[in-house]
Amino acid sequence: MQGAAPQSVAPRQILAMDRILPGATEDKIKALLSDEARAVVNLYLAGKIRQWYFRQDRPGAVLILETDSMEEAEKLVGSLPLTRSGLLAYDLIPIGPYIPLATMIPPESPQKRKKR
Repeated sequence: MQGAAPQSVAPRQILAMDRILPGATEDKIKALLSDEARAVVNLYLAGKIRQWYFRQDRPGAVLILETDSMEEAEKLVGSLPLTRSGLLAYDLIPIGPYIPLATMIPPESPQKRKKR
C-alpha cells in the first residue's frame, strides 16, 4: 500500500479550552470552584478526562477529554457546574494522531528490512 493516503481516524480525544462568559465575576466563580473540582476529578476517575491543565496566558483550564464523539464531549463539559451556571463555555477541538507524518517518512526498502 505504498503511497496510499492514510485513512482518517475518528477523534477520540478532544481538546477543551474554557472561556469566561460575560457576567461571570470572580465571586460567582469562586462560589462554585469546589463543586467544579469535584466534578472534574470524578470525570477523570471515570476515564473521561485524560489530562487537565491551568492556562499560563490567562485564568482558565484546558482539558483533554477521552470521548466517543463530539456530542459526548459537549455533554461532558456541559455537565460541569461552572458551565451549567452560565459562567464558562468551552471551545472543543478534536485531536488525534499526526496523520501527515506517514507521508513524510519514506517506506523502508525490502533489503533494509531483511538485514534486521
